[in-house]
Amino acid sequence: MCAKIKEKIDASIEGKLRALYELQIIDSKIDRIRTVRGELPLEVQDLEDSVAGLETRVANLTQELTELKDQVSEKTQAIKRFSS
Repeated sequence: MCAKIKEKIDASIEGKLRALYELQIIDSKIDRIRTVRGELPLEVQDLEDSVAGLETRVANLTQELTELKDQVSEKTQAIKRFSS
């Protein structure tokens, strides 16, 4: 009888250890998710900054293009005046 009780105790301990191991695996996965989730705001901020920089660059290039078109127009008018 003592052997049967010992087997049951061993089985119970083994079950508890397996459950504890599975719990640790789940806990590790949760920690990884929290880490990734914690980094997301920084990545989003970096992307927003990048977009803002690109928008500024587009605005500057658009302004420069407008100025160049005005200069071309002025030069074309000057050519017409001098060739007449």
